Amino acid sequence: MKYAFLIMLGGLLIGGCAQDDAASETDAAAAVDVMPETIPAAVETEESSTAFVEYVWHKEGANFSREALMEKVAFWNGLIDAGEYDITRVNLLFPREASENYDFVWVMVWPSAEARDEGWAYWTANDEPSWLQEIEGVFSFDAADAYMFASTTQMQASEANTTDVFENQFNFCRYSEGKGPSDLSAFQLAHAEFLKAYEEEAGPSGYWYTLLEPTFEPNDSTPDFVWLDLWSTAEEKTDGMAYFADSDLANALDAMATCNRTGFSGLNIRS
Repeated sequence: MKYAFLIMLGGLLIGGCAQDDAASETDAAAAVDVMPETIPAAVETEESSTAFVEYVWHKEGANFSREALMEKVAFWNGLIDAGEYDITRVNLLFPREASENYDFVWVMVWPSAEARDEGWAYWTANDEPSWLQEIEGVFSFDAADAYMFASTTQMQASEANTTDVFENQFNFCRYSEGKGPSDLSAFQLAHAEFLKAYEEEAGPSGYWYTLLEPTFEPNDSTPDFVWLDLWSTAEEKTDGMAYFADSDLANALDAMATCNRTGFSGLNIRS
């Protein structure tokens, strides 16, 4: 089941903290609007620091609506405020391409694996019953569909995201024959130079990236590496990806690895 997360999340294509309350409300509405009618994670850390990002699948219920979702978010934040939780940041991810396995993803960023275990233990003993009652008919989740990764930030954004919304792209990659970690390290150096040249031309951006390592034991082989790109806006992502697609760096990546990619729009709901 755990490996299924890597296949289903990574194979869809093949089979910042709020600074202005008024702007945040507008951005939040815009982010929720991208959800299909039928979501690690942006985490601000010091360079090369590690956090633990947990992705929990959620399914919409018969009474689901954008307004109901945000009402439940407020209720959930109240539980966290009153409880004994050490959570760094929380996001919602909404898939850009619909999935039969989830409608959105609740993302929790923990400072350590211990904090995650203690948080879930407290949740089960204290807050889970009231939460399940609160969300009944609106949306649902199964604790078995919670997948945690160690997230090591590789590059910080040159321009801070001052809204609650963002875009991301997961890249689940397998090395080409004869390639390995040393090639990835060389690619990262070339990528840093590429981004420097891009921002000299286009200006500072909210782009940054992290590498994800699963903390669970998969049932089958895993990708050799998981690269998570993040941008402040959809426009920034579109422009950056177009610039990358026409570069020698894109050819270098194709030679080094085969990657399955999928994107989400993101909404920060706690930081």
